[in-house]
Amino acid sequence: MFDSLLPLTTDADLIAMVDDLVGVPLRRQTWVFLLDDEQRLAPLVVPMDGVPADPAPEDVARMADRIDTLVAAVPDAATAVLVWERSGGADPRMLEADWVAALAASGAPIRAQLIASDDGAVVVDPAFAALVAS
Repeated sequence: MFDSLLPLTTDADLIAMVDDLVGVPLRRQTWVFLLDDEQRLAPLVVPMDGVPADPAPEDVARMADRIDTLVAAVPDAATAVLVWERSGGADPRMLEADWVAALAASGAPIRAQLIASDDGAVVVDPAFAALVAS
């Protein structure tokens, strides 16, 4: 069970948060959760529809810039957690792998990226995503 007042210091904490807040996937969308410098959840959650399935470099740059801007604009925010919601199994698909690898390399303040699927949430390792994407 996720407790919004406690720091999210482990992958298991992030998975519990995503399982509780995103739940069963309804459609393909991306969520941005913000954490403060003590890894506590900020009171702002941003769901996004229409994220391109095949990210062009300008799409990645635009998303990284939005994350930078969002973190800078929210008081006490330090990092973002991205969640790629979609139906199906939890194994990363090319769609998520391309985004995860590119955003991890972008320098945007991203703590972690997860997939929320029918199997529940999983943390995606950016190095593994880079292998899947290549």
